[in-house]
Amino acid sequence: MKKEYILGILFFSGLWGISEALLGGVLYKSEIEHASTILTVIGLVILTFANAYFPQKGTATAIASLAMLYKFLNAPFFACHLLGIFLIGLCYDLALNMMKIRNRAASAVVTVYASYSLFAFMITYLIRYEHWAGGGIGKVLHHIGVGGTIAALLCAILVPLSCRFAERLKLSFPMPFVYRRQLLPSSASFVTGVLWVFGLVVSFFS
Repeated sequence: MKKEYILGILFFSGLWGISEALLGGVLYKSEIEHASTILTVIGLVILTFANAYFPQKGTATAIASLAMLYKFLNAPFFACHLLGIFLIGLCYDLALNMMKIRNRAASAVVTVYASYSLFAFMITYLIRYEHWAGGGIGKVLHHIGVGGTIAALLCAILVPLSCRFAERLKLSFPMPFVYRRQLLPSSASFVTGVLWVFGLVVSFFS
């Protein structure tokens, strides 16, 4: 496996993870309505940039798995949050690689509804997480129909725009994820190192 691929996975998972840990912490603590929707949009935008550089099968799932780890290390444990992150990455991979939906707006909508549906039914009826199980089918349908629809509409707009921007960025910077032993502040290696060192230090002292 190339070093560029590993560095890219760590870079994008670090971005997603820190957004979940820091921004997510603020949103949930402030009890912002549809906080998970905002985080879903951010996650899909990050995955879209990652896909421009690394379109390989399983990349989104790998990024989501490491983003889960980042949040687990740096935020209070909520199984539902971690499951949600993983399912977004998995469904993104399924939409692009198995279903082969090339229209970015359509793939974003499928990813959102699939991940929201899987999440709601799994957390409620399979895992039986108390907060969700108590709400029953009403909470499941509200999560998919309201939260999922808001996220799907936003992603249908922002994901295609992000894809176009990512493709233009790739023309200017064909492969910024090149490992450099001399970590320059402008390099992806430096940013990736800062993201993960910060996460590990915060986890150690929390």
